[in-house]
Formats: sequence, C-alpha cells, structure tokens
Amino acid sequence: MSFPSVPLTGVPGFSLRAWQPADAPALAQVAGDDRVWRWMSDSFPNPYTLDVAQHWCERGHVDFGGENAAISLDGVAVGGAGYHPGTGFMRCNVEIGYFLAPHLWGQGVGTAVVAALAQLALALPEATRVFAPVHAGNAASMRILQKNGFVCEGTQRLSAFKAGRVIDRVIWARYRAPAVPALG
Repeated sequence: MSFPSVPLTGVPGFSLRAWQPADAPALAQVAGDDRVWRWMSDSFPNPYTLDVAQHWCERGHVDFGGENAAISLDGVAVGGAGYHPGTGFMRCNVEIGYFLAPHLWGQGVGTAVVAALAQLALALPEATRVFAPVHAGNAASMRILQKNGFVCEGTQRLSAFKAGRVIDRVIWARYRAPAVPALG
C-alpha cells in the first residue's frame, strides 16, 4: 500500500506521506544525526549514509513491513514514522514508532505524529492495542505518548541492545475496547 497523505493536526505544513526517492538526501541528513540515532533501535543504521537512505526511500520502507511514511514539512522529509500490525494471535496489537529532526523537537510535531499514527492503527479492524517501546531515559517521547492517551504498562528490564549495551525499554500503550461476541 502507498501511504496516504495525512495532514498533522495543529502543526501547519506538516503531514505524513509516502516516501519518495527524492527524499533520500533529507532522510540521510536527519537520520544521520546522532541525537536521532541515540533513541532508535539498534537495527537503525549508523552511519545513516545516502546509500542507506536511497534504499529506504525506494524499497526499504516496503521490505521492512508495516506501513511507513515520511514526516513532511512543506514537502521536505524531516523524519519518519510508521506502524506495524501484529500477526496471528497477536493481530490485535499494533506497534508504532517515529523519529524527527532535532531542530523540530519540542514544537508539538511529535505529538501530532503520534496522534495520527494511533488513529490509523486503531482504525484497523482487529486492532485493540497500540503500543510503543521507548528507550528508558527518553522522557520526551514518553511525554508525547502520555499526551496522546497512552499509559505506561511497565519497564522491560535489560530487554534490548543499543550501541553494545543492554538497556531497559518502557512500554506505552493505548487501547480500544474490542467488539467481542458472546461465547456459548
């Protein structure tokens, strides 16, 4: 699926939209910033080269799975966001994630991105839970999730590698009550 263009509420000029090959130079610049990389999963490339960005914009965002979009400001990619529905018996879960150029932090953009991702995720017919794992210490992302009605489910101690170290992750989630038919 090509990601639909979704204007972000409360932040004029910003939207989520499909990745385009022309986004590669901007993506390489934003994703190559160590302040961004610090809070991303260990699988996020570092260094984030132009070649890596070109692959992502052309095909990588599809191969990764889920739905992935550019965060766009007046047509220029300034970050990335996506959601990944669970499968099988975990299909009621949808994981979200995002990153944003540091010069835009603290301006409400992240809050608007998470609001849009949660809305898209909860629109999936079987989705009852949207969640985001956050590296312990990333207080700004935790505040963004809390502003969007997510609750802290707990800390997964020593649950992920980052830069050669094992770190804790904090799981935040938002729920939609399922439409469950009566049994029996």
